[in-house]
Amino acid sequence: MIKLLAALALAALPPCPAAAGGFSAGGSLKTYLYSLEPAGIRNYPLPRPDGAYAVTENKFRLRTSWDGGAGLKAEGAYELAFTGRQRELAKARPLSPGAGGNWRVSDLALFLSPSSGGGAAPAALAQNLDRAFITWSPAAFDFYAGRQALAFGSARAVNPTDVLAPYPYGTIDSEERRGVDALRLKLPWREMGELDAGWLPGRRWSADSGAGFLRGKRTLGLWDVTLLSAVFRGHLLAGADLERRLGGAMLRLEAAQAWVGSFSDRSPKQDFFRLSAGGEYLFSPLGGLDTWLEYHYNGAGAAGTGGYASRAARAAYRDANVYLLGRHYLSGGAGVRLSPLVSAGASLMVNLRDRSFYALPSVEWNAASDLYLSVGALLPSGPGPVFSGARIAASSEFGLYDKALYASARLYF
Repeated sequence: MIKLLAALALAALPPCPAAAGGFSAGGSLKTYLYSLEPAGIRNYPLPRPDGAYAVTENKFRLRTSWDGGAGLKAEGAYELAFTGRQRELAKARPLSPGAGGNWRVSDLALFLSPSSGGGAAPAALAQNLDRAFITWSPAAFDFYAGRQALAFGSARAVNPTDVLAPYPYGTIDSEERRGVDALRLKLPWREMGELDAGWLPGRRWSADSGAGFLRGKRTLGLWDVTLLSAVFRGHLLAGADLERRLGGAMLRLEAAQAWVGSFSDRSPKQDFFRLSAGGEYLFSPLGGLDTWLEYHYNGAGAAGTGGYASRAARAAYRDANVYLLGRHYLSGGAGVRLSPLVSAGASLMVNLRDRSFYALPSVEWNAASDLYLSVGALLPSGPGPVFSGARIAASSEFGLYDKALYASARLYF
């Protein structure tokens, strides 16, 4: 598949720089410095990472695009990421490619150095061919083929309709959605409407690991309504996403029901329903205070802390990228521009059953043209896990999370 994607992208490029009137290139360089404190485990008999650890992460992303006219375009993006941390932390927190890698037919080797065991290495250089697709956009439709970004849903904290490559709440660098291999077709549908269909062939063209979706979007009265039907890894999903303005507020409702094993081994007991409902409001003081509040119901989660450990084996967590362990959550946040060049924000997610929470404050300064400096924190709160007998028992969900302070610099070119 990598060869096919490269061939598709190269085929659309001009043969030499002299003919590259529609060619452009750009990218970014990002540096993150963390002081990370791993979550502790009470009564654990073996040595574990303890205290704060320094972590550095550096990302270089090169983006290329070409516009050949007549609606034909091509886009590519390649990323290098170097991560450095102490050996004991690397072993306890190995690196992983992310959810989008599960939807690629084939891929480059993740780690360049070391070539094996890089996930647990104290210093690792990883690569990611993140975009390689062509777009054909005649008057009647838009067609996309290759490695591209797919994202569904309007909810702020958790998107029930997005099972492909969602970012977990608390992800710091969420600017670029991890690319997946897909064919996608968008068609206009009556006035202000759209039909959107896609196919993801899956790992090594295996139907069992692939997915397909059909979305329809229309404006009905005051509501923007999107309906979704999807098949992924033998499961069936149906969802809806509704948005409307009410006064100065934007209201959102996003929900999805999954039937596990509908096209393989049916498992009704693992069926799950998820819903996010909330709103967003922009206040005028301080140049505009953007606030939001959202409730999330996770039917795949456990009713109490005793069921957290068993979630990983269930289809929702294995195949649909569900990551929250409980059922009822309340999230909220606010963002404000303190000056033309400085902005601040904070958000909070609370597990309403075990009362643990996860807070994310941050401040950003636009220091120069295309240069952004940020500081922030990942602050979980809740009783930590306890080692009891031969197992580790969770006392709260966010008590399992690591605490971190960070500073970042992002340069775009």
